[in-house]
Amino acid sequence: MEILGLKTPTLNQNNYNNNQLTPEFVGSLIVYPINFSHPKCLPCDGFILKRIDYEQLFSVIGTQFNDGTEAEDEFRIPDYNITGVFLQPNSIANKTIAAGLPNITGYISGDDYKMAQIGGAFYFSGTASGTHQETVSGSFNIVRFDASRSSSIYGRSTTVQPPARTVQICIRYK
Repeated sequence: MEILGLKTPTLNQNNYNNNQLTPEFVGSLIVYPINFSHPKCLPCDGFILKRIDYEQLFSVIGTQFNDGTEAEDEFRIPDYNITGVFLQPNSIANKTIAAGLPNITGYISGDDYKMAQIGGAFYFSGTASGTHQETVSGSFNIVRFDASRSSSIYGRSTTVQPPARTVQICIRYK
């Protein structure tokens, strides 16, 4: 598709001027649906680069992605393809957001756990003898909770994992 005859001003649709720090989009991320890197890009694999060899890119991202193992004349590019973290838009760039899930709660009511109805993620796992809640002595049932018993989505991953398709992310350096 070719767009012809545009008559818009030098400001973009958000009233931003062209950024003088990033000529030709140096530092921008390019996403490919295949394993490919354009000749003006590097895959975001956490490479350590020499500042003198990639001056334009260093002027944009600086040492934001350094982990402390780089020499004084080096900097690191993002490692998005290696870590596989989800990239989330935010008003603050390069902020780490920890994984998490909503809390799952439940209860069992009734005086006699043998007669209580339980289901979903709750299950009986046996009986025990002793004192329960410091007031009731004798034998009582052990009730356990396992979210994967109510939905197979729990336990598939060690972090929150929405349905996804992987891509190759590259950073423009010239």
